[in-house]
Amino acid sequence: MNRKEFLEFITTKETPPEQLKTAARKDILLSFRSKSIITKFIAFQLLGALFSLTFCPQFGLGLVQGHGIAHVFRLISDSACAAFCGSLFLSSGMLTAFIGMKGEELWWVWRRFKFSLILLPALLWAMLMFTNMMLSLPGETIKYHLTWIATALFAQFMLMHFRSYLYSYQTLGSKSY
Repeated sequence: MNRKEFLEFITTKETPPEQLKTAARKDILLSFRSKSIITKFIAFQLLGALFSLTFCPQFGLGLVQGHGIAHVFRLISDSACAAFCGSLFLSSGMLTAFIGMKGEELWWVWRRFKFSLILLPALLWAMLMFTNMMLSLPGETIKYHLTWIATALFAQFMLMHFRSYLYSYQTLGSKSY
């Protein structure tokens, strides 16, 4: 865009569509509460992750002996077990955030911090799991951990995308998310 086009854009008398004005207002208002929204989102992620550890035999916190519910997936293959555990672990944090946060807050998080708030917890836990590989435990392979992290990221991304889409479609009357 050159200078002339920019000046024409700034001085135009056209009004933006109502959905765009509504989305911009919500975005600005929620930006004033950014620290509390991000803190709440991260806290719900941690709470959900801690909850999922009650089912996780890998960290020794499972409520049942052996692999518990993960035993079914472990019988299929290590990759199936990793896919189940990864998606359960990070998705439980996302689902907890869905329950405890308003739709507009999740929509704002998705618009502003889509990758950082989804990748950050996943990468931190990936580092923990890769550190776990150094202990030379059976089943601790790179393939297992890459499957775990890939499905965890995919599940989180899809859940947040779907939730944000629903909110923007229902509330803002558009598909802008």
